[in-house]
Amino acid sequence: MEKILNFSEAALNFLRDSLKSEKNCQGIRIDVVTGGCQGMTYSMDFVKEIDPSDLKIEEEGFNIYLASRAVLFIQGMNVDYEKSAMGGSIVFKNPNAKATCSCGKSFCTENSDNMLACNGNKCCS
Repeated sequence: MEKILNFSEAALNFLRDSLKSEKNCQGIRIDVVTGGCQGMTYSMDFVKEIDPSDLKIEEEGFNIYLASRAVLFIQGMNVDYEKSAMGGSIVFKNPNAKATCSCGKSFCTENSDNMLACNGNKCCS
């Protein structure tokens, strides 16, 4: 069975280090919300209170919670951490995305009830 999410070692190290600085944190929550130039955008937050509808997965000793509504949109997605001259950031490589903006913050897919119209490769930043 294919994993819902695949994490690079760099992403796991970054997330693990980020969790160390948060008090009373249960893990990281990943969601997909409406917004951005392509119609949907990724959301990643620290979990203070667990939502019972979230899907919990354990990755190398810490918990990742997936919003149940997001699973359809992120199934098989690769999560990486890339360093740049400006620092670094989590990067989502989503095989379900029909299109993404050039900054990678927003995407669209045909797996939604609305059949979102993709806006080309315009950038939301």
